Amino acid sequence: MTWRMTGFDGVPLTRGGWTFFIPGSNARLSEPLRESLIDSAFAAIDGRLANRIRRSRHAETWLEHFDHVGGPDAFFKVLDPIRGLNRIRWIFKRMRAAHVASILERLRADGIGVPEILLLGAERRGGREIIVTARVDGSTVARYLKRAKLASRRVMLSALGAEVARLHRAGYIHGDLTPYNIFVTGLEPPQFAFIDHERTRRTILSRFDRPRMRNLVQLGRLQLSGVTNTDRMRVWCGYAAAFSARRRR
Repeated sequence: MTWRMTGFDGVPLTRGGWTFFIPGSNARLSEPLRESLIDSAFAAIDGRLANRIRRSRHAETWLEHFDHVGGPDAFFKVLDPIRGLNRIRWIFKRMRAAHVASILERLRADGIGVPEILLLGAERRGGREIIVTARVDGSTVARYLKRAKLASRRVMLSALGAEVARLHRAGYIHGDLTPYNIFVTGLEPPQFAFIDHERTRRTILSRFDRPRMRNLVQLGRLQLSGVTNTDRMRVWCGYAAAFSARRRR
């Protein structure tokens, strides 16, 4: 298991059949916070955390607070073992948690808003993995749209399209670009952060129309209360403005 990560005091921590790593940028996390992260990781793995956020087809996500040890709120995402034909795809790939760490590092270097990784872990035999990230300040696009005033809503939607265009122009295709995986982190001007990067790729395919349009379909296909076709057009116009007239067509 070779990750571009830093272990605890330079050495990966093995405990309870799991191996844990922390990003090099967070190597100086306080000892109480480290221990609390590990304890909560096992609680998430065993389904014992109190605040379960979501259960998807491939993962379970929990929220935990660490203000008692001077840490941020954190999401614990426990990835199920890879099953069936999908397992063949990953034979020659890095572990999913390692991929997320790498892609977040690249996205951050390119100026794209992403969450901070606090801890990564992999089960030595069972095939499960865990990704712990600091909670992003702000609210999801879906939640923001429910309460925003009309003028702010219009500005945000146009800026959202421009930000997705910036993501694509930097060479990335998001794996699941829904309104629930984009956070509005600032308003003047609008700023965003993208989460859920197990399937995000930096790829030459970002130069082609079909993969980029697939991302836009993901963004627009969910039926959100109060979201109109005009709202979707504002996102599209913000996106299209980043490309030449020929590319827009």
